[in-house]
Parts: sequence; structure tokens; C-alpha cells
Amino acid sequence: MITHGIQTPRLTEFTKHDVVDSIALNFSRAFRQHLAHHNDVLDVDRFVDWLDISTEWDFFDETDSSSCFARIDPGVDDLIQINQNYQDLFETRPDVYRVCLCHEIGHLVLGHCSYFATANHPSLFEDDDSKPPNFLHKNSWAQYGLSSQDVRKHQLALKKAQEQLVKIAIVDPKANQDLRDLNDKFEPEWMFWQAEHFSRCITIPSDRLFEILDSRPLYSGWRSIGELASVFEVPLGTMKTRLTKLKLITMDENGVPSPTRTPQETQLLL
Repeated sequence: MITHGIQTPRLTEFTKHDVVDSIALNFSRAFRQHLAHHNDVLDVDRFVDWLDISTEWDFFDETDSSSCFARIDPGVDDLIQINQNYQDLFETRPDVYRVCLCHEIGHLVLGHCSYFATANHPSLFEDDDSKPPNFLHKNSWAQYGLSSQDVRKHQLALKKAQEQLVKIAIVDPKANQDLRDLNDKFEPEWMFWQAEHFSRCITIPSDRLFEILDSRPLYSGWRSIGELASVFEVPLGTMKTRLTKLKLITMDENGVPSPTRTPQETQLLL
């Protein structure tokens, strides 16, 4: 991957999201300068070309509990694999394609793959040679099509399955392998959320967002959030989370978003 001279610190599970936001903004500004024209919609295919990241379409095996839109094999340099099972979805929802691909770009930009190459992962078993997950990949449960109750139910079921396997894994080789396979299906949670935050920040760079809000302030309700999502061509949920993380909106007791402060006030706090 070509970094274009942009320095990225080594991230850990304790790295704050503000650091990820700053990294994304640096890449966003450099890419926009490279394009030499103004467009608030990230051309993600040109972005991966600029970074010298390869992409390929392939059919993925999936579990019953989650969908894998795209993934990265930490053992293959600078390659994003996109699930061809969802090609029709991506063609009809380019906003979903954009944020999914940026999630995987985030893993590469933030150096998550190098972590697997060097880290001494803790193990439940003293004689276990640590093995990294097979893939870093984008899951769809929380982002698209499932309620928070569905997500929570799935997470509890996964945790329960892991706990049951841990109890018998020491004496049962098959359970030992099942536990590893279960853990291998998903990237570490902190990496997932860092890559997810990078995706929001690179598709909705804070400098452009604040410029727009200077002339088009937020108001209560979903309409202004939907208008902003259309400007950057991202899913409504992506824009809502971006504004929430920046503390520009809050949700009232009826689930209706309301502005909390002006962009100028927010910038003073960053």
C-alpha cells in the first residue's frame, strides 16, 4: 500500500477514535488534493487505486448468523476480497458498497494486518501455538437489516457457545478446534470498530462536514440527516452515527435526533 507520506501510529485496542478520525482526515485531504477537483462523494474505486490496494470479486462461504460482504486475508498483501454473492446489492446500493470497502481499507491503513504478523496472541491453552483469524471481514448484523435486539440476541448466543466450548475444550480435541473456528470467523472487536470508524470518517470527512453545516445547520428530525447522507452518498445510519460520535446530535426519548451544538463549538472541543 502507498501511504503518500502520511504517517500512521501503531494502533492498539486502547487507541481513541479521535486518532482514527485524524488519520482518516489526513488521507481524505491528500486524496482530494490528488484529484484536484471538489466532490463530496468519495470515489472509493479510485481511492483504492490511489492507495495501490488490489480488489477481487469472489464467492465466500458464510455462516447462518452473519453475512460477509468483504474481507482481508492478513497473509496476502494489500488485497481486498469482495463477496460476489452481494454484487447485485452493491450495484443497487453504492452507498453500502462505499462504506463496506472503506471498512476494509481501514484495516490496511490502520495497520491491523501487521498486528497479526507480529503479535504474541494470548491463548486459553498453554501448549497452543497462537493462530490469527483467517480473515478480517465486514459483518452485516449491526449495520444493515437487523434491530439492536436481534444483534444482542446473536451476541449472547455466540458468547454462550464460546463458554460451553471453553468448558470442554481442554479434554475434547474437537471442541478445541470448534472454539478456534468460532473465534476465527470474526476480527477482534477493537479492530472492527476502528475500521468501522475509519469508514465513517473517510466517507464523511470532518472538515467538509463542518463547512456544510456552517451554511446548513442541523435541525430536529431525520430530514436534515437524510439530506447530509445524500450529499456524501452514505447510508442514513452511517451519517447518524457520525454525527452522534461528533456530539452534534443526540436522540430524544422518542428516538428523534436533535442538534446539540454548532459545528464551531464542536471544532473547539476536538
